[in-house]
Order: sequence, then structure tokens, then C-alpha cells
Amino acid sequence: MERKKLAFIIPSLKVGGAERVVSTLSNELCNVFDITIIVFYKCTPFYTLKSNINVVYCLEAYSPEKSFFSSISTHFKLLYKSYSIIKKEKIDVIIGFMTTANVYSVIISKLTKASCIINERAHPKLDDVNTTWRKIRRKLYPSANKLVLQTDAVKKHYNDFIDASKMEVINNPLSDKLLKQLDSSITKEKYILSVGRLDNTKNQELLIKAFANIKANGWKVKIAGDGIKRDYLKSLIKSLNKEEDIILLGNVSNISEYYNNASIFVFTSNNEGFPNALIEAMCFGVACISTNCEFGPSELIDDAVNGFLIPVNDQLELENKLQTLILDTNLQNTFSTNAMKNTSKFEVDFIGQKWKELIYKVCV
Repeated sequence: MERKKLAFIIPSLKVGGAERVVSTLSNELCNVFDITIIVFYKCTPFYTLKSNINVVYCLEAYSPEKSFFSSISTHFKLLYKSYSIIKKEKIDVIIGFMTTANVYSVIISKLTKASCIINERAHPKLDDVNTTWRKIRRKLYPSANKLVLQTDAVKKHYNDFIDASKMEVINNPLSDKLLKQLDSSITKEKYILSVGRLDNTKNQELLIKAFANIKANGWKVKIAGDGIKRDYLKSLIKSLNKEEDIILLGNVSNISEYYNNASIFVFTSNNEGFPNALIEAMCFGVACISTNCEFGPSELIDDAVNGFLIPVNDQLELENKLQTLILDTNLQNTFSTNAMKNTSKFEVDFIGQKWKELIYKVCV
């Protein structure tokens, strides 16, 4: 069979869930397909990419739009540049990630006759897409060959305007590079890990306040990630007199080191598209506590079997579960063993095969 040419379109390759998925998939699929990644703005990729992957940037730098007309102008430039790259590279399948890239992908596929797969990553009710883009999305998404979603629960939200035959549920893949760094021989340390961007949705404030209210017995909290609430969380930690016990790590490239060493992982999101960090922690055998938010945690955690599920934003329940796990090493070990049993379906070989089948399907 002739080697097909794929183009991923994504706003950025900096740190982030969608960026990690595109990088992981590209590294897996480049053995079978010629891969181009079209990125809106020039940046240094946070995740390692294989040397045979072609990364092309549309514009040099992002600048906030000052008016409606400048916004339209920027969209036109990004769309035209993306279209030009796809024409030049003779792309067979366009794969969009995130709403703006998805819309561009559908439009360009109609102009070039390339097949089109689009991906929605965020909570369908609570994403930060404005009304205009929601209307555009509703109008154009049905024209894509396939819409890829991360859970069956999310899929239901698109049933009213997209035919079920055009939707596929494919989970996010775990990074193969990350999995190779799993080391079960390492003795776990007395700290609680949380991973995610620092914003209202991820709600690390809940963990900080809960930890400050329990008997820590020498335990610490380490929070990996960065974002708009960093300064606020830093001030909160200081006000609680927990600067020695709660550490904001910022973005880290060696996250496997923290997964290997942490005894407990806490996931405090108010809502999710799909919880990448929670899957990673479970794969590394970290005993997990997660809010039972939409979507994802309840599909991963069987409460009190391979982790704890708590109501969203319930500080008292988080305090109770933290105290329980801190005091019960046997329960930590039970959660660790059970968590690792069901993560193989997220490994990149399995997910990559599903993507290969889908790509060949839309090429027919």
C-alpha cells in the first residue's frame, strides 16, 4: 500500500494534554505514515519528536488581537498558511486538534479533497469556546470524515448534530517514552503528587487547603504544572504557613521521576475532557484519589478498589481520604497493584493501532 501523508494541525506544541497526545501519536505513526505537524505559532516543542517528523509553523509569534478585524485577519493568515502547507506536501489526511484547528481542517479538506479527522478534547459544556465558534463548530463539524472523542459519555453530547457513524471513541495514549521510565523497584517516598496546569478547572486549591487541615505526619505535597493561578496558590500556601510542606514545581520535563517516587496522587479537577495525568499516575502504581468529575475518572477508578473517588470540590471528603491513605500503607499498596492492572488499553501500541485503522478507513 502506498505510504500516506498525514498533517496534524494544532495551535501549539508547548506543554499540554493535546500537545502531548499529538507528539505521542506522531512518534508512533511516523513509522507507517509521513507526518507533518502544522503549528499556528513558532515555539520550542516541549515533548520530544522523532527526527523524521516535519514541523512547520504558520506565524512567528502570537500577539493578542486588539480588534475584531485584526482577529479576522489573523485567522485568514493561519488558514491560508495551513492550506498552503497541505497543498505543498500533498497531504492525504488532515487531523485537527482543538476547536480552531478543527474548523480550519474541515475547510481545508473541502478545498484540497484531503480526508479530515477532527478531535475534541475538552468538556463539551464547559470549554472556553465563545458563542460564534460554537455555531461555526456546529455547522462545520458534520462535514468531517470522523470526529474523535475520548469517552462514550462525551460522545453523547454530540449526538444531536453529528451522525453516530461519524464519531469514534479513542482514548489518549500514554507516552511510550514515559512508560519506559517506570521503575517498580523504587521505594515510594512520603509525598503527595498532583499534576496539571494551575487554573480554576484543575482546582489545586482544594488539595492545598485539605492538606493544611490534616495531620501530615511528615508528608509533603508536590504540585507539577504552571498557569494563571500560580501566584495565588503561592500566596495561599504562605498564608497557611505550609511553604516547607507544599511545593510548586512548575512545568517539569522529568515527570516520571515524580510518578516513580510519589506514594499518593491527588486529582482535583472540577471537570475534564479526559484525565491524562490520572492515567499516568495509575500506570506508575501511585495510589490515587480523584474527584468524580465529568468526564473520565469514574471510567478509570472503581471506588475503594483501585483508588478513591470523591465529590467535586468536597474538601472534607478529601481530608478524610488523604488521612486514610497516609495512615494505611497496605491500602496504598492495594490501590497501587489494582491500578496497574487496567492501564494496558492506554498504551501507545494499542491506541496507535486504533488510529491506523481509522486513518486507513477514511482514506478509502
